[in-house]
Amino acid sequence: MLSSPPDVIISDMFFPWTTDFAIRIGVPRIVFQATIIFAQTLKQAVREPDSPHRKVESDYEPFVIPNLPHKITMTRSQLPDYVRTPNGYTQLMEQWREAELKSYGIVVNNFSEFESVYTDCYKNVMGGKIKIFHVGPTSLIHLSSNDKAERGHKTVITKNECLSWLNGKKPNSVIYVCFGSACIFPDTQLMEIACALESCEYDFIWVVLGKDDEKDDDMIKWTPPGFNQTVIKTKRGLIIKGWAPQVLILDHPSVGGFLSHCGGNSVIESVSYGVPMATWPLYAEHFYIEKLLTQVYGIGVEVGVEDWNLWVDCGKKIIKREKIEKALKKLMNGEDEMVKEMRKKIKELREVAKKAVQVGGSSHKNLMVLIEELKQLRDQKILN
Repeated sequence: MLSSPPDVIISDMFFPWTTDFAIRIGVPRIVFQATIIFAQTLKQAVREPDSPHRKVESDYEPFVIPNLPHKITMTRSQLPDYVRTPNGYTQLMEQWREAELKSYGIVVNNFSEFESVYTDCYKNVMGGKIKIFHVGPTSLIHLSSNDKAERGHKTVITKNECLSWLNGKKPNSVIYVCFGSACIFPDTQLMEIACALESCEYDFIWVVLGKDDEKDDDMIKWTPPGFNQTVIKTKRGLIIKGWAPQVLILDHPSVGGFLSHCGGNSVIESVSYGVPMATWPLYAEHFYIEKLLTQVYGIGVEVGVEDWNLWVDCGKKIIKREKIEKALKKLMNGEDEMVKEMRKKIKELREVAKKAVQVGGSSHKNLMVLIEELKQLRDQKILN
């Protein structure tokens, strides 16, 4: 690579060493930021020595994060463990930050209109030295049903099976339940979710991880009596044990709500297809993103999760069925004025996202600018 270097290195934030390597071989490094800039802004805000989370008397006492465009309220219990008590991960975060500051810029799979004031805010807290290129949402670029069905891993349900089930449902009548690609809940938590889904009486698609090899009879360990007969076999509910065609599902008109862990990709996909969310943050930056949905945009309903955990500890503190059912009913109540307003807001965001990735849209322009700047850097290097 030293004898024939690339024109640019694009690497995930988790590889800070690529910045120094890029400098060594004389090429720019672009950081691929897998989350939302809003979350990065909040991360920087709470790392300050005078952050109010250091002054509250209990983990569950609310505090307002200062110096932000909106009033964002959190509790210390919702902050990552490495923020509450510095550890090795805190040091790693500092390495990422330093590497980012030395990089040419950041690429984000999002559209700039969704978080424009926080993009400016993040630039300020980073000293105004970083370029940010919003080039998404990429899920809106390839729009055939095959493209939507085949994103990520191989799905455990075919496109036709999924669409056949969805096509039999009324508009906005289905709840999609998925907690990302890493969360494996214990049976006790799955039971609470199953009971809530049964009680709320809405149709649903529920993605469950860690049950790939189970037989249908084994569902009695984590679903209430008769669930398979009265809910699954009657086609009121569909359980997908493994990877699901999420974009295909979210784009279907029958889907009216998404019970989500607030992961960056899931949130951007949900916004891109105009589906409001019930928020159940788990780990990483999920609690920060929840606040964007519920406190900034008003396009999400909080389940009421109070504690951040490591991803391996998902389900350590059980969320009861009553909380889950209450949030789902609130989310899906199409007659409620708050829900009507929430649906209106997210449909408007969907249209903005669609325009962003079209030729001449903000994300398309950002990508063209980035490519042109990289070409100029390459040409300057050749001339020198």
